Amino acid sequence: MKIMKYLSRTLSLLLCLAILAGCGGNESAETQAQTDNGQGDIVLNVIDDNYRNYYEIFVYSFFDTNNDGIGDLKGVTAKLDYIKEMGYNGIWLMPIHPSPTYHKYDVADYYAIDPEYGTLADFDELVTQAHARGINVIMDLVVNHTSTDIDYFKKACAYIKENGKPGGEYGDYYNFVNQNLSKYTQVQGTSYYYESQFWSGMPDLNLNSDKVRAEIVNVMKFWLTDHNVDGFRLDAVTSYYTGDIQKNVDFLSWLNTEAEKIKPDCYIVGEAWVGSDGEINKYYQSGVDSFFLFTGSQGTGTIATAVKQQSAKALGTLMTDLQKTYTNGILAPFLGNHDTMRPGSFLPGEECVKMAGGVLAMMNGSIFVYYGEEIGMISKGGNNSDPAKRIAMLWEDGVYPGWCYTAPENTKIDDTSYYYPSVAEQSADENSILNYYKKAMQLRNMYPSIARGRVEYFPEMGNDYVCVITKEYNDEKITVIVNLDSFEQKITPDKASLGFEGLAAQLCANASDKASLNDGQLVLPPYSIVILK
Repeated sequence: MKIMKYLSRTLSLLLCLAILAGCGGNESAETQAQTDNGQGDIVLNVIDDNYRNYYEIFVYSFFDTNNDGIGDLKGVTAKLDYIKEMGYNGIWLMPIHPSPTYHKYDVADYYAIDPEYGTLADFDELVTQAHARGINVIMDLVVNHTSTDIDYFKKACAYIKENGKPGGEYGDYYNFVNQNLSKYTQVQGTSYYYESQFWSGMPDLNLNSDKVRAEIVNVMKFWLTDHNVDGFRLDAVTSYYTGDIQKNVDFLSWLNTEAEKIKPDCYIVGEAWVGSDGEINKYYQSGVDSFFLFTGSQGTGTIATAVKQQSAKALGTLMTDLQKTYTNGILAPFLGNHDTMRPGSFLPGEECVKMAGGVLAMMNGSIFVYYGEEIGMISKGGNNSDPAKRIAMLWEDGVYPGWCYTAPENTKIDDTSYYYPSVAEQSADENSILNYYKKAMQLRNMYPSIARGRVEYFPEMGNDYVCVITKEYNDEKITVIVNLDSFEQKITPDKASLGFEGLAAQLCANASDKASLNDGQLVLPPYSIVILK
């Protein structure tokens, strides 16, 4: 029945891919990596710290191992070799706890795994296997709110109904008032209301409560110690105390201190979705390792804008300005995630998708890539709805074992859901977006200074389209040169000023292209990145 049910989708998708293969022609990607061993081998130099290449996974739509059409933790474990081969050494798991919703950002039990995804034993095996491959695992920690299905909330509401006022063991877990305020929801059958900043199904926790804070510490111990996770992604940190940055920072400082008591080297990244670098930077006062660089993300963000405008000045200024602004912590740049349009949807064409991925890979900090970004997955049909951003990872064409055909919130998956080919097809194509991303991540893993180095911008050595920067970390210094133009460019970089000996590696948007450095002149193919060392 399953084969018959999805046969029409398979035929349509294959026809669509056949048409795409016949159009557009020669857009492609390749890294020519020459390393210090003189043999052209890829020599990795991965440092075991909290600067990593993170891969964000929505388990529901990733890979299914029990044929129910929903992804599971065993499916993530099954794809760890792929994740490692792609150059990612960190995984961010979106919420995996029991929850009444597909997205699971309303937690019903902080100490369990949603049965759709598997068991705690499955989770432990995933972490063990990830660590064996040098991959760290962080998970979403949602403490701004819970689900109405959690025992805390049920018992708190039951007490109000029985006694006419808040109290009991869980009375101060939530923010109850006896008046109808904005963003509050009535406790049915009573005159009391609970804070619900997001929606009625997500009651806000009272983060001033000592009991709530003790519970948060217990939750962190459970996952950091008992189940060996490497850290957390903190959801909605600007909503902890809505409109009060200082209280948010103070709470984050407390949480970070408690987490480090449990596991000193744990990595924490927060979602501070605000509009300026100055505002994001305020949150670093908490001591939390990272906050997502929302100013660099999405179609109007600084990374995509520099790429689309082909502006060397915009890129060079971006990197130096970030260095001046963020003097503490670890940057966390990204192009898109589960809340935003995918890069494949907002970037105009395959070469632009690649170029943006390459620029992201050259950014300082820990970068984050959303599952499917490496194959150019789109937000289905340009749809900006939340479920449309979380459709099934396209591992193969048509119907195949592991396909997550049960789309979130009944989002229809058809041949318009994917513009670029599957992982299987792109893996076999050296010119694919996938292989471009893979080689870009390899460059980050070859040169520690890319993620960690102090940046210096040399506008006089480039031009309107060619950005020249150096990055220096410990005893490594490299020059990164980015040609954002769709045409070949030639420059003459000064060896003495930049401190390089020769061409070390390159990442080009077309496999037939190759940069060259002869008699001091550097020839840069269209949409290329070159590393001199």
